[in-house]
Amino acid sequence: MAYHNKSDSKEFQGDDVKVEVFTDEQAVSEDTNGGSWFHEEKRLVRKLDRRILPIACLLYLFAYLDRSNLGNARVLVGLHDHQPALPADALGGDPTGKLFDWVNSAFFFSYIVCQVPATILSKLFAPRIWLACAAIGWGTCSTLMSTGFNFGGLITTRVFLGIFEAGFGPAIPLYFSLFYTKEEMGLRMAYWFGFAAVAGAFGGIIAFAIETATVPFSNWRLLFIVEGLPAVVLGIFTFFFLPDRPESTHYLSEREREIALARVNRGTSSDVGAVVNKCKYHMDTY
Repeated sequence: MAYHNKSDSKEFQGDDVKVEVFTDEQAVSEDTNGGSWFHEEKRLVRKLDRRILPIACLLYLFAYLDRSNLGNARVLVGLHDHQPALPADALGGDPTGKLFDWVNSAFFFSYIVCQVPATILSKLFAPRIWLACAAIGWGTCSTLMSTGFNFGGLITTRVFLGIFEAGFGPAIPLYFSLFYTKEEMGLRMAYWFGFAAVAGAFGGIIAFAIETATVPFSNWRLLFIVEGLPAVVLGIFTFFFLPDRPESTHYLSEREREIALARVNRGTSSDVGAVVNKCKYHMDTY
């Protein structure tokens, strides 16, 4: 038996659609009325997965490739024409390995320092714009590493690589929370993190293929080009095809947008209420 508690409903005004967002009890009542809500919600989640997960996972794949390819470049030499590896070609041989260690660590310095500011700034921009700019930025930095001829050039590109990637990782959980409930987040984040292992598996294969290539310059430079340019292309693709928010997702129907907003509202309203109650409790006890 379905019921509708008008006092518990909320009205939401989006860019393209104005819907009434239901509470938990109202969603359950819809589900008991033939189970239509439940099946529509499942279809919606599958539709979101097909659009969001491939883009997000591929972004992480190339982000991980671009941050870790320096290790392969260190030992990558041309098998056919005996081109030198990165230390001998751009770091003057680096007999102690200290220069290479500084270049490698520069990424993590900027990555750690910029994560908190980048997380705050990410809320000021549309997700597709923020993630697209991050991917284009780190892809460009990785590609530009192929032009490095000294310690200064390499460490500069690594610093900026860390800055752009710092804006990507923390933004993904926030972005997923716009479309998925907290019960669904765990599996989606697992898929996303799993592509780091995929990148690790393919990174060595790509490096081996490049090692056997015959090019008029050092093979390690080709490695940065091959792994950097796809991130730029994917960033441009992200700008046009990644949805921003449920209420402005044009490939969803009006009914699907209504369900998407109701799903997110069910999770966030309870979370916000719990936080408010905790704050009130601690203020009263204090």
